[in-house]
Amino acid sequence: MSTSTDTYRRQLVQALQAGGVPPGRIGEVVAEVESHVADTGEDPREAFGPAREYAAAVAGPPSPGSRVWLGVVLALSAACGWLIAEGVFGVVRNEPVLGLPEGWALVAGWLLWAPAVLAQLRSRPPVPDPLTGRPMTPGRGQVVLGMTVFLAALMAACWLLAALTTA
Repeated sequence: MSTSTDTYRRQLVQALQAGGVPPGRIGEVVAEVESHVADTGEDPREAFGPAREYAAAVAGPPSPGSRVWLGVVLALSAACGWLIAEGVFGVVRNEPVLGLPEGWALVAGWLLWAPAVLAQLRSRPPVPDPLTGRPMTPGRGQVVLGMTVFLAALMAACWLLAALTTA
């Protein structure tokens, strides 16, 4: 498989997941695309159009419930990041956050992290490759690890910024 097809496949899987398409159907759609490309030699973008547009056609319009769920997840994630950043700045500067001890903001941020991770795990179950059965997407452990590393990197960046601006 060419790099172009690999890239298209990744983009298609992500867009289909974002559209709420069940994992089994995602595998079928990817298999159809790959079969067409193997049979014709045609570039997937020429045959099916941009991955997001093709995924939107397969998924159909998003349900109102999925939009609300996405809004809740985004709000929780934003609050988590804000509390972590404020907590780190509060700890470095020894200042309260929202009138509470600075450590409380860090604890609240990490507590809000859990629903964001659970939402990500719920909305993006692993997608098996229909031909090999191997996962085409990161496993649940990789998702949790990636999100944890991101949050730890955010804390480290905030710590560095707070230390540089306090000195």
